[in-house]
Amino acid sequence: HGVGLGVDTFDSCYPTRMARHGHLITKKGRLKLPKMIYDYDYSPIEDDCDCFTCQNYTKAYLNHLLRAKEPVALTLLTIHNLRAMTDAMARHRSLILDGST
Repeated sequence: HGVGLGVDTFDSCYPTRMARHGHLITKKGRLKLPKMIYDYDYSPIEDDCDCFTCQNYTKAYLNHLLRAKEPVALTLLTIHNLRAMTDAMARHRSLILDGST
């Protein structure tokens, strides 16, 4: 709601907290990664995401890292979540500048 009022910068722990719990921020909503359905899902988190995590790792591998309790998993999920939040704010900012909101 704040975006429509002109707020476009947030100091938030949301992306990192979500990553700590194995959750990813996507354009379609929250994705809970540590589930068996992702054991053999060799696609990136989001096909059109240009973050380091999506460009280099699959959901299956990230799922494995989380289930093995590898600390690097939290870093990789955080990288994606921060990029997803940045992209979402950029989309909102464009809508505001275009007068669409």
